[in-house]
Parts: sequence; C-alpha cells; structure tokens
Amino acid sequence: MKMFIYCAGGFGREVYDVALRANQAHGRWDAVYFIDDYAASGSDFYGTRVYTLDAVLRQFDAAEVEVVIANGEPLYRQRIHDKLAAHGVRLGAVIDSSAAFSSQCAVAPGTIVAPFCQVSGLVKLGRNVAVNTQAIVGHDVQLGDHCVVSSMVNIGGGARIGDNSYLGMGALIKEGVNIGREVIIGMGAVVYNDIPDGMIALGNPARPMRPNVDKLVFKK
Repeated sequence: MKMFIYCAGGFGREVYDVALRANQAHGRWDAVYFIDDYAASGSDFYGTRVYTLDAVLRQFDAAEVEVVIANGEPLYRQRIHDKLAAHGVRLGAVIDSSAAFSSQCAVAPGTIVAPFCQVSGLVKLGRNVAVNTQAIVGHDVQLGDHCVVSSMVNIGGGARIGDNSYLGMGALIKEGVNIGREVIIGMGAVVYNDIPDGMIALGNPARPMRPNVDKLVFKK
C-alpha cells in the first residue's frame, strides 16, 4: 500500500512528517509520495517523489493507493476530494502517533490529525477533515465534511460544525454551539453563540461580520 499526499506545499510537508511517524507506529504503507498537478511528474519534493494525478492513475494499481488532501482551504479540499472520487481513488487517513485519540470516535476517510491533538470520545469526524497541531476536540463533537480545524483550537463538548467550515488558529468554541456550513471563524475568536451558514465570524465574543461570499480563507 502506498500513501499519496495531495498538494506539495507547506501543509503537505507537515502531513508528510505525520505520515512518516504514523507509519513507524503502524507500518501500513511501503512508501509515502506526493501528488501535485502543478509539479513535474517524477520530480523530487521534500525527500520523496511527486506525481501528477494522471501519472498516479497510469502507473499505480488503484487498490494499492490511498490519498489524503493537504490543502488548508475547505473549498479546495472539497474540489480535490470530488476529483479523486470521480476517478475512483480511495481516501486514507493520517493520524499522528502523539495524538490522544479515543477509540470511541467515528472517523471518515480522508482524516488528518496532526501532532499533540486530543480527540475525545464519541466525536464524529466527517470525510476529508483536517485537525491541526494541538487542537482539542471535545466529547460528542460533530465535524462536517472538508472542515479544517487550525492549531490550538478548542472545541467544547457537543458542538457541531457544518461542512466546509474553517476554524482559525486559537479559536475557542463553547460547548453545544452550532456553527453552520461554509463558515470561517477568525483567529482567536471566542464563539459563545450559534453562527449561521455562510458567514465570517470574528472577535470575542465572536459575531458574524459579513457573508463568506468567495468561500476562501487565504485570499491571494
């Protein structure tokens, strides 16, 4: 079995290191590579090989391939996920060996859990979710598909986060709060109350400031 990390960038390098540590603990993969459609297929990146998706489909047996998506934009995570699904490519999971991860969690394919996270009992992680370094996900939390939880976020028990939402670094989410789909929670925000779909919320207490029109976190 081979693990491919889709997107050869900064987050990709972090996920690659997580995959190596996870593989030392569990020995699931005989190699870890990158996929990047903007790189020269067969070139080297971060000490391993990078391929385009077309090259992977041509050169590897689909039954021996797993992929996780190392992109920090929920919108792009969904688009890449849908492209992989259209080609019948299977999602894997990369969970750092240092994470305190309850055995009573429901983890969907595509999950990434970075170092020193805590994921508590009866948490439900949707498809293609990324939980970054030192985040805390409390009991009974539900995270929708393609969500990104940034470093040092703390999500209180029973909170619900809708599909394609992004929680910025250091955000605090009160227990039982419902955050809608396609929501961006700003860095350091403290969320005491529900946030409706499609909004950008900032501050302490966090308030919806404007609609999330273009659905992008990192505007370049």
